[in-house]
Amino acid sequence: MELLEKVTAVRAGAAAAMLLVATAVLTVAGVGFSAWLITMVAMSTGAALMLTVPYALLLALTGWGLVTGFAVNTGGQLTFAASDLRHLALLLVLGVVASLYSPGSRV
Repeated sequence: MELLEKVTAVRAGAAAAMLLVATAVLTVAGVGFSAWLITMVAMSTGAALMLTVPYALLLALTGWGLVTGFAVNTGGQLTFAASDLRHLALLLVLGVVASLYSPGSRV
């Protein structure tokens, strides 16, 4: 595994850890769904600027799982209602766009 790939993997792991910390904070704070979605979109899209597309997709999927599991439902339960799939599509598209069109884009 070359060095750049290792650095990107570490960045993806750190970004996923940030999403988990944000989940804990948002859960304790008891904020509404909109704040959850905005936070996860902003954090995963911002991190995707430094990631390759596959890692950006994994991070977007993680953000969707956290929103669906803790903001829409409780206890980490994932559902696949139409609104859940729209949120997934939003996170995936923004993650890919951010990854592809960021300075120094890496596929």
